[in-house]
Amino acid sequence: MHRRPEGCDRGKGGSEGGGMIDSISGEVVRIDPDSVVIDTGGIAYAAFCPAGTIRSCSEGKTALLYTHLIARDDSVQLYGFSSPAERELFRQLLTVGQVGPRLAIQILSSLPPDAFVKAIGSGDIASLTKIKGIGRKTAERILVDLRDKVGPGGGEASRFILSSEEETALKALTSKSLGFSPREARMALERLRGEGLTAEGLVRRALEILGTGR
Repeated sequence: MHRRPEGCDRGKGGSEGGGMIDSISGEVVRIDPDSVVIDTGGIAYAAFCPAGTIRSCSEGKTALLYTHLIARDDSVQLYGFSSPAERELFRQLLTVGQVGPRLAIQILSSLPPDAFVKAIGSGDIASLTKIKGIGRKTAERILVDLRDKVGPGGGEASRFILSSEEETALKALTSKSLGFSPREARMALERLRGEGLTAEGLVRRALEILGTGR
């Protein structure tokens, strides 16, 4: 039986319950061009996925997808990703005013996480405008809005993706009162990954790492 996920809030204009279904795991029962259907034990969920995630799935095999749920007045849609890092990039893209979930999926289908992070860090507008549905203005908006959220360089994408707590800490560390560069702040915050600190705790520990008692 295929059914939509339950238990999500619906606002007047739609609402996001991104963490309400954190992940799904089960047998892949169908693969469509833009989605995967996974049977979790009697309930099958259809999740829209980037191309790379779809390619990693095989019918009849077990798959684990990290998910993001979006509820609107007329639909409830689930989006699935092969890693938490890819899902976090999707969520960051949704913070850009001109990018909706379908376009965000299209972007991540065209640019794998590491390539996308590198494009943002280097200001590579050409790579973004090659993606269907993205003009120069939208590409510029993505670069401006995500430049301080997704760091420079390549490598493992999750190193450069900020949680909400880290984003708050980064803003504090790079404010006029503290005056650290984004690069310095990020290096300190990366060392604190996995400690479960609040934004305030991250700032305090980062200041210790950066060698100041302020």
